[in-house]
Amino acid sequence: MNENKFNGMGKIYSKYRPSYPFDFIDYLFTDVGISQRSIIADIGSGTGILTRQLLEKGSKVYGIEPNADMRDIAETNLNNFLGFTSVNGNAENTTIDDNSVDYITVAQAFHWFDRERFKK
Repeated sequence: MNENKFNGMGKIYSKYRPSYPFDFIDYLFTDVGISQRSIIADIGSGTGILTRQLLEKGSKVYGIEPNADMRDIAETNLNNFLGFTSVNGNAENTTIDDNSVDYITVAQAFHWFDRERFKK
């Protein structure tokens, strides 16, 4: 993915992108098994829409985002969450340690991934 593709779009995303349905977030915590103790890598986290919802449930979340504009907005909006770590990385190179997370989430970014490199 070209990490510069979304330059200048962060404010628009932050203002107009809706959050995810509460029923879906509840499903992740009741049926999938994510919990307050979970460590999650939210890949392609953008301005932190899904990241925020996971943090609000008490999980620790690495917001992995290659675009500086989007990542800066997430850092500003989520700086009050102790469980939030902003990461300058992408799906193919998250820069986080192997075996360091319990779950991986991807909200609206999967179509940008190099799928073969991402699997590795």
